[in-house]
Amino acid sequence: MARSDTQDAAVWSRGELEAFVADFDHHDPRFIENPSPVYEELRARCPVSHSPRYGGFWLVTNYEDVRHAAKDWKTFTSSVPNVTAIPSSHPRAEPDIPIEVDPPLHTRYRQLVAPVFSRAHVERMRPRVTAVATELLDRVIDDGDVDLVSAFAVPMSVRTLATFIDLPRDDTPRWIEWVRRMYDGAGSQDSDTATGEYYAYLGRLIAQRRSAPRDDFISMLLSATVQGHQLSDHDVARFMRVLLIAGHETTAASMAYALRHLAEHPAQWDELRKNPDLIPTAVEEFLRLSSTVTLQARNATRDVTLGGSEIKSGDVVALSFPAANRDRTIFPMAEQCALDRSPNQHVAFGFGPHVCLGAHVARLELSVMLEAFIARVPAFRIADGMRPTWHTSGSVRGLATLPVQIER
Repeated sequence: MARSDTQDAAVWSRGELEAFVADFDHHDPRFIENPSPVYEELRARCPVSHSPRYGGFWLVTNYEDVRHAAKDWKTFTSSVPNVTAIPSSHPRAEPDIPIEVDPPLHTRYRQLVAPVFSRAHVERMRPRVTAVATELLDRVIDDGDVDLVSAFAVPMSVRTLATFIDLPRDDTPRWIEWVRRMYDGAGSQDSDTATGEYYAYLGRLIAQRRSAPRDDFISMLLSATVQGHQLSDHDVARFMRVLLIAGHETTAASMAYALRHLAEHPAQWDELRKNPDLIPTAVEEFLRLSSTVTLQARNATRDVTLGGSEIKSGDVVALSFPAANRDRTIFPMAEQCALDRSPNQHVAFGFGPHVCLGAHVARLELSVMLEAFIARVPAFRIADGMRPTWHTSGSVRGLATLPVQIER
């Protein structure tokens, strides 16, 4: 059941690979298109290596060290603003909530919204998410030749998130535009402008809920207290910004990855259609292989040795969950897609206290997507003469386009 995971990927020569790992840059277009050879070289040569890029940072690439550092928040803290992404997409003096605070404060913030993202609540939302997938797929099938990123993956993820956190559906195109401008143009004037527009939008929503509370997500945050203090409008805006950006972009990228793989591997698509009981393990395998968040960075709080490297207090330490998920010592035939892979203890959602809050939502979206396609799409393939393209930011590795032809 194993199949090659890559097709028509950028090829690295030995010289190019050796030069790149010494000057690692996750925003390089060649790396974004085909990171696996780089990860393998890094794990073999120096699993905790140093990059001079973006002010310098350590990159952790093997499974055990990534899990260890992600769990040890006292040594590898998340509580330094502007460090989680390298470089920061929106420089600021205050932390993004809740990803840039550590326990016990981090725990309290997560507890505020945990009921909304619990497995039981997420499962109750399945009919509504299925309705979204069905509506979008109706349009996709009618078109025949279509870009599955813009026509399905992105609207599916954004509309699902809007459903979960009670945001106006009609505003979804604006969120998509803001996120793309913020990330693809990180550090530019347009990125800063988009960030400002995004916060202004959230500010208006928050002001409306403050004056006229509803039984919805924003009103829940506005009524909550942390350490005896009610959240300010700005606190809620920061919380919402993280949920909206992290929640839709990563899931859209995972869905697009799965659809591309199945379009390029028709035998596995047929296998999945004939045996839909494989969907739960297939979802986990696609999450492992896509691992869309390229790295999450921390700061060392003390001098520490990790993977044989001497890290100094204050150094930036980036945890590469995608590299960990392709560690051959943990995942046999790690570069291949096995729809029935079990066990599959991947770290696509991170590990430790900062594990992704929306993991159950992402799993639901991927499973609903596969169920909908299996029910309606006999076959699909990459459109003749076309190639998928990638977004230019390496922070979240995702397809910008996925042109396909659908068989009716």
